[in-house]
Amino acid sequence: MSTEGNLDQTVTRPRLGPDAREQIGAHLQAVFAEIEGQPIPDEQIDLLLALRRVERELGRKEA
Repeated sequence: MSTEGNLDQTVTRPRLGPDAREQIGAHLQAVFAEIEGQPIPDEQIDLLLALRRVERELGRKEA
């Protein structure tokens, strides 16, 4: 019997200890500090603009 899609069942997952969370947080901060302030590449801006256009079009169709 598959439990996929059954929202009534709770899945217990191992939790990270405070030391592990601190290490992960420090690493993420270091990684993002390196890229903070760098310009967004033109290709990504184009993708964001295309997504916004599609969102607007979908909004017009639903209204």
